[in-house]
Amino acid sequence: MSNTLGHLLTAAVVTLVVGTVSGGGWAYYLVGAVLALSLWAMLLAGSYASATRDGGAGRTSARQYAVAAAVALVLGSAMYVVGDGGSWWAVGFIFAGALVPATAAATRDRTGDGA
Repeated sequence: MSNTLGHLLTAAVVTLVVGTVSGGGWAYYLVGAVLALSLWAMLLAGSYASATRDGGAGRTSARQYAVAAAVALVLGSAMYVVGDGGSWWAVGFIFAGALVPATAAATRDRTGDGA
């Protein structure tokens, strides 16, 4: 599967899950699409912050996006249930956007694969 197709499928799943869990209204699907785009942008920004010598900056792999989306959906749904409304989804997405790149960078540095 190509990287672009992986990104699009992940964004579609995020959009559908957020919209369906939140109540199924068109506005919730729009929120899901915006959150999917925001998560991708956070991962892209994180790739610049953890640039490697081989030119790894400016790339977000489909695998990392899918893992971050899964984490975001789990955390976001928990926050949605605990919180009072659909805006609580964003908390889970922010956590995932910060934790997944940091975990990947820490793993890379520990195994010696980093710059």
